[in-house]
Amino acid sequence: MWTSIGDTLPLAMGLALSPFAIVTGIVLLLGSKGRLKTAMFGLGWFAAILTIVAIAFWVVGAAEEVSEEYASGGVDVVQLAFAALFLVLAGLSWVKRPKGQDGASEGAEPAKSKLLDRLDGLSVLGALGVGLAQGFIVIKNIPLALGAGARLGEAGLHGGEAVIAMVLFALISALGVLVPLIVALIGGPSLDDRLRSLRTWLEANMSAITIVVLLVLGGYFLGQGLGILD
Repeated sequence: MWTSIGDTLPLAMGLALSPFAIVTGIVLLLGSKGRLKTAMFGLGWFAAILTIVAIAFWVVGAAEEVSEEYASGGVDVVQLAFAALFLVLAGLSWVKRPKGQDGASEGAEPAKSKLLDRLDGLSVLGALGVGLAQGFIVIKNIPLALGAGARLGEAGLHGGEAVIAMVLFALISALGVLVPLIVALIGGPSLDDRLRSLRTWLEANMSAITIVVLLVLGGYFLGQGLGILD
């Protein structure tokens, strides 16, 4: 089980290092009822990722029962497709990057997101809904969660081991939201200025971070999918 979890760890970290999700969590954290709203946002994110992983796990597990060879080959093909997707997305993100984010030029004004500004008035249930929506809608989340579910299904996990592996994956995937929340709970209001600075830095560098993450994920899936040549 632990080997399988280790295999999916890069995918979980790719989900956790989602700049928009981290910024969303910090924006909620700095508003009224911030701790509760951020916790609900993280819960929604966790639930969405866990659902996608479970679907992929079930599909691959069912395919393994029919033909282990075809299931393994199918997983490799899907991973190569994901590699192409992430590399293309990285290229598009580079082409469409906002001016001034090539290297976070000194003195450049960070790009402001109207969507992020609207989060200030969000309700507690609204924060849960945003977490669910981002978990399902953000374009890189589905391939990453499907890839993890496929790897776990290919590993032949059953029962409690499968549940533990999927829950751990989803929990690690939510760390980008949960870590600032835990830090805020421990440090209290005295850390609010640092969280605001972190939000500003992430907004200013969101494009660059996204491109790097997409390139790393594209390389990871490419390496995994090359197993089809064996």
